Amino acid sequence: MSRGGWVSDRSVCYLASGRPILVQDTGIGDYLPTGKGILTFRNLSEALKGIETINADYEQHCLAARQIAEQYFSTDRVLLPMLEAAMS
Repeated sequence: MSRGGWVSDRSVCYLASGRPILVQDTGIGDYLPTGKGILTFRNLSEALKGIETINADYEQHCLAARQIAEQYFSTDRVLLPMLEAAMS
């Protein structure tokens, strides 16, 4: 499996709507903060533990999810550099 840190656009939409994500560990932790808002798993037992962790403090995971979206995926952070690269 690639360790490129892949994350889907659907996952980013969940974060932006203030919903935590539980995703397969593709190395995302090398690029984004994990543990609150984003949890990763490598096997079934870790996935189950992730569900329990989110449910135990859902409100804080929701807040963290939204903060991650704002910090890493806002239009200011993503769109401007993409437009600058396209126009150069």
